Amino acid sequence: MLKRVQLFTFVCVLFLTFPVIASNLFPEWFLYPKKYPGFVVGFTYDETSERTDAEITACVYRECVLYGTLEIFQNSGEDYLKNSDYYYYYSPDSLTAIRGHLYPQDRFIISTFNDEYVTLFSRDSTVQVSAPRLEIEQITKPQWLDKDFFEDNNYYYGVGIYTSIGREADAWKTAEEHAIFNIVTNVAVQMHSLQLVLQDENQGDAVEEISFLKVKYLLRNIQVLERYPDRQDQLFYVLVRIAKKDVVSPLLQKE
Repeated sequence: MLKRVQLFTFVCVLFLTFPVIASNLFPEWFLYPKKYPGFVVGFTYDETSERTDAEITACVYRECVLYGTLEIFQNSGEDYLKNSDYYYYYSPDSLTAIRGHLYPQDRFIISTFNDEYVTLFSRDSTVQVSAPRLEIEQITKPQWLDKDFFEDNNYYYGVGIYTSIGREADAWKTAEEHAIFNIVTNVAVQMHSLQLVLQDENQGDAVEEISFLKVKYLLRNIQVLERYPDRQDQLFYVLVRIAKKDVVSPLLQKE
């Protein structure tokens, strides 16, 4: 029993003494996927292998139906809490069709402590990729970091943010999902509101407004354009783009 206690103490000391070692060196294809069209990125994610994640991502980003809800709580006209829940449906047939047809081209580790990897896959076994590695100091801070949504004549753009504290693969994937959800919630127009009157013994009545947004969209050809790691503020940013013609709302019957 004594040996077990000593071993546990030793492991705890190691964990506290040596923080999670995160990568400050990224391949160009990871930071600027827009330069590598046609390739798919897979993460070690929620105990899922990089290949499985890449297969699912390829199917979802080719075509999926997104269901979701967004709740916004307001007090005195200011948002103080946002709660979102969303999920995707994609064709099982498309997943069956792609299995065995993605070929690893490059791989790098994003966290040595958690043994987390990211792999670049191609759909062509004859393709070979040689991409430079970039230090964080070499990366120019993007201008889109202070936005969550914008658009031009042909495309919608969404920016997702998530803390890098914890498992980095999970953080990158979550930021990517937030970017997609930011697009559909900004495009959606059906917002329902409910006002609640809260009684406070000291301040009297206070009005709180809760807004509900339900979305259902068919999405096609989702593109991840850029990723940016902010080590100083411990945040990960992802920029996603979807053509306007590829955002279809069955609720609005609009294509």
